[in-house]
Amino acid sequence: MSKRKVKTMSDEIQYRIHAIETRYNGILFRSRLEARWAAMFDLLGWRWTYEPTEFNGWIPDFAIQGKEVVYVEVKPFHSFPISVAEQLDQTGCKAEILLLGMHGPFMTRFGGDRPMLGFLRQEQCWAGAPLGLWKHQYGFCHEDLCFHDRISGEHNGSWGDEVTEREADALWREACNKTRWMPSAQRSRRYGT
Repeated sequence: MSKRKVKTMSDEIQYRIHAIETRYNGILFRSRLEARWAAMFDLLGWRWTYEPTEFNGWIPDFAIQGKEVVYVEVKPFHSFPISVAEQLDQTGCKAEILLLGMHGPFMTRFGGDRPMLGFLRQEQCWAGAPLGLWKHQYGFCHEDLCFHDRISGEHNGSWGDEVTEREADALWREACNKTRWMPSAQRSRRYGT
């Protein structure tokens, strides 16, 4: 298979497979990965908007409406994409930005037993975004600077109550199942879409 270079936020990311437009919950997403994250947000109980605004040429993939708006960029990365983060820092967006990758919540050697949702920028500082529970509601915070939950606004001095790797994996598998390809008649019977 030949590599195909796609012009994106990061000219360094190499894609081997074309993005597959995917319909989820009545919205046609530019990629299956974006649709999977939309399904994940729904499973987590979060309010979100797809391609909500524009900042000097950058259109965030999502805005998560929690206590404050957090803009989201979805990219097929395995580890922190430095070049993408640097480009996002130049967009003029002053709000927090969450970078999400291709495998759903992931474990890190630094996060201990906590799944990381992705990477969160707070005050120009990028760090992991631990997935936790605040008052029995899923949320996330900045790993280093401020432990307040971006969804509820709650602050308990830590990363919230623990979400296990098993629980995070189960949620991600369900999000993947909701966005996998199937004939439209079968999809509408199963998911009402």
